[in-house]
Amino acid sequence: MKRSTKTLTGSLAALVLSVGMLSAAPAQALDTPTVTINKQQTVTWGWEDGVSKKFRDFSEDDYDDALQIPALKVSVSIPGPGRRVILEVQDPFDRTWSTEVQTRTDVAGVALVRVNPFCENDYGNSTEWCGHDVTYRLKVLKSGMQRQVVSNAFTVTFVPTEDGMM
Repeated sequence: MKRSTKTLTGSLAALVLSVGMLSAAPAQALDTPTVTINKQQTVTWGWEDGVSKKFRDFSEDDYDDALQIPALKVSVSIPGPGRRVILEVQDPFDRTWSTEVQTRTDVAGVALVRVNPFCENDYGNSTEWCGHDVTYRLKVLKSGMQRQVVSNAFTVTFVPTEDGMM
């Protein structure tokens, strides 16, 4: 009887010790490992004044200054490090895309991008509005685990004043 009491006491002590050690172990060791899932940011865009995105026209008669033209507002949900935002313009002849403007999102995940109504001449940009359609698209570049996002193409028409029409 003494022997079975010792064995029973020893077994009980071993069981208490085992339960104590298991409860001290991190939960991760008992369960599947924790996996951090990197959520993809949602990128949206629109005009800062809320007008439709697909087609837009701006008349020089309506704006005293080109800076009064509503900007494109790019918003990234789940703000984090700034994302690079590029406004690309399509060449009307060979249909290739080139960078018009580059910027970054701010700490709130927002970037404002301005379109340019001015003509180009032999010396660069002039101060006169062109009368033309421009096809643009927005590109938010890849950052870390976040994918690159490219918008559908959209068209902006610039209309100069009648007396300055080119």
